[in-house]
Amino acid sequence: MSGRDRTSDLRWVRSGQQSRSQKTQEKLLEAAAELLGDKGVEATSVADVATRANCSVGSVYHHFRDKQTLLYAVFDRMCEELRATTEAAIAPERWEGASVADIMRDYVTFALETGRDRPKFKRAGYAVAQNDVALQERLLEIYRVLHDGINGLLRSRSNEIGHPDPELAIEFVQQQLSSMVRTRLEDEASFMKMSARSDAEFVHELLVSVCTYLQIDPLPDFDNP
Repeated sequence: MSGRDRTSDLRWVRSGQQSRSQKTQEKLLEAAAELLGDKGVEATSVADVATRANCSVGSVYHHFRDKQTLLYAVFDRMCEELRATTEAAIAPERWEGASVADIMRDYVTFALETGRDRPKFKRAGYAVAQNDVALQERLLEIYRVLHDGINGLLRSRSNEIGHPDPELAIEFVQQQLSSMVRTRLEDEASFMKMSARSDAEFVHELLVSVCTYLQIDPLPDFDNP
C-alpha cells in the first residue's frame, strides 16, 4: 500500500445496513445536525427537526425522549464516527512500509479532507458540547487517541530521524502539523497568501519544513507539488 491508498478509504466511517426504525432515527439525526449546524442549539426545536426530516413530531418523541436526548444522540453519533475513523487511520498495519515522511504527508492530507467533510454535522456536535465539560472531555479523549497513534507510528521509526532528540522532535512536529492544518481549515478565506495556494502546494511546503527540522530524507516526489 502506498501514497494516498493508505487513507483514501477513510473519510468518516459509518454504519452499514439498517432496519426501517434505524433509518428513521438516522434521518432525524441528520436533520437535527443540519439545523444545529445552521441555527445553533437554542434556535433549533423538535418541530423544526420533524419538518426537516419529513416526519411527525410524534416520530421524534418515539425515538428520543426530549430535545436534550436528541442533542446528545447527535453528539454520540459524531463521536462514534470520529472514533471509528481515528482508529482505522492509526492502525499500524495500514502503515506497513511507510516512512516518517510518508506518514506525515498522508496524515496532513487526510486531516485536510476530513476537516472539510460534513461541516454541519461536526459543527452540530461541537455546539452540543460547548457548555458541557464531560462532553468536551470525551472529544478530547478521541483527539488524544489520534495524537498517541500518530506519535507511536513516528516513534517506531525514530531511527530515520536525524534530530538529536527524536522524541522532542516528534512532539514538536505533531504540534506544528496540527496547528498548520487547523489554521488552513479555519482561515481559508483569510488575507494569508497561503490560503490561495492549492492543498498540494501547502502540503509540499509544510513537509519540506518539517523534514528539514527532523533531518530526514524527503519523499522522492517532493519536487512535484
